[in-house]
Amino acid sequence: MSPKFSLDPFEGQYAHRTSNMLSSEIRDLLSVTARPDIISLAGGLPYTQALSPEIILRTVRAVLEEDCAASLQYGPTDGYAPLKHDLMRVMGAEGTPCFPEDIMITNGAQQGLELIAKVFINPGDSIITEAPSYVGALNSFLSYQPRIHSIPLDEQGLRTDLLEEKLGELAREGSRAKFIYVVPNFHNPAGVTMSRERRFRLLELAHRHDCLVLEDNPYGLLRFEGDPEPSLRSLDEGRVIYLGTLSKIFAAGMRIGWVAAPHPILDKLLLAKQSADLCSSTFTQMVAHRYFAGEDWLGQVEQLKEIYRGRRDAMLEALEEHLEGIARWTRPQGGLFVWVTLPAFIKAPEMLAAAIDAKVAFVPGTGFFPYRGGENSMRLNFSYADEDTIREGIKRLSKVIKRELSLARAFGHDLDPLPEKGGPDGMTGG
Repeated sequence: MSPKFSLDPFEGQYAHRTSNMLSSEIRDLLSVTARPDIISLAGGLPYTQALSPEIILRTVRAVLEEDCAASLQYGPTDGYAPLKHDLMRVMGAEGTPCFPEDIMITNGAQQGLELIAKVFINPGDSIITEAPSYVGALNSFLSYQPRIHSIPLDEQGLRTDLLEEKLGELAREGSRAKFIYVVPNFHNPAGVTMSRERRFRLLELAHRHDCLVLEDNPYGLLRFEGDPEPSLRSLDEGRVIYLGTLSKIFAAGMRIGWVAAPHPILDKLLLAKQSADLCSSTFTQMVAHRYFAGEDWLGQVEQLKEIYRGRRDAMLEALEEHLEGIARWTRPQGGLFVWVTLPAFIKAPEMLAAAIDAKVAFVPGTGFFPYRGGENSMRLNFSYADEDTIREGIKRLSKVIKRELSLARAFGHDLDPLPEKGGPDGMTGG
């Protein structure tokens, strides 16, 4: 057999794990969606324009005036202590008890995912994720060469009946999952929220099969309607590794996230972080502390919720107007995303070029599965564009989808298009 041809002269020198490193479809789209003529429903960008520049100027000025030298210096690996007290209060606002010594500050929650993967995953280890799942987590995990077992979602979140089957199957093989990764609140990308009953069931199964639960909670404070569900950490802090971020309630560009975990795990994560970057930026941590200690941050969150509620409603109304009977979509009670399921014969990745030509962008669902899946699905974001722009974006997108349907008719496809509810490609009705 002839050797594999590569244009990369360094191909033979890379570590084997690099073959599992995947580019994020969302990151790849940013250069296109940055064009002013494109309506982007693709990225997960928070609406940072809602934060007054005067507040940021006041906050930064106070940090520099009060302790400029310290703000420009190295800091402790586990994070700036006053900010850890603020993060404890942020978690408390959602009913999750925590102490500062339980927290390690990271460069965004994404670094927390990467460090957790580094600490826990050996090649060939089993881990469990939802299907679909957050692409940033999948990319971090895949770099360490695990076996990823994907459990479908429905409108109540993770299918714990299927999780039980998978954990039992692993046990019969003499194996177990290192951890179960979930985004229980306003899921990225699916928009669904895990029901209380399933939260308890998930933790029960994790105990029975001796595996950890990785709770990624970027959107928990962005609830627009309905009663809040308890965080998994609040139900079982000894079994749960909790990931939080300030990106969705303050400023994504500050790159401040955190991990709250049992102390033995934190000790390992601290060693991993020391070798990664020594410490997170002292300056941005001090700015964040000044903001959360001195500004009405909860009022700012309420303002964001009102903006996002209006934009979500605009998207759902536009979907109903233009795609009723053609597609299904989730109806999130918070967060940033709607998951749309198209007729089975429409392949979203192949449709993306036509959508870009129509001046609208989305993220194909395939990017949210570790191996395959989501071919006829897409994630839509409603947090960044204003309501009128969202309506126009859905109108443009619907024309592209209807054109695909017309082509399918011409080629004789069966046009009973929508999957039954309950699977990852048909979680709820539209």
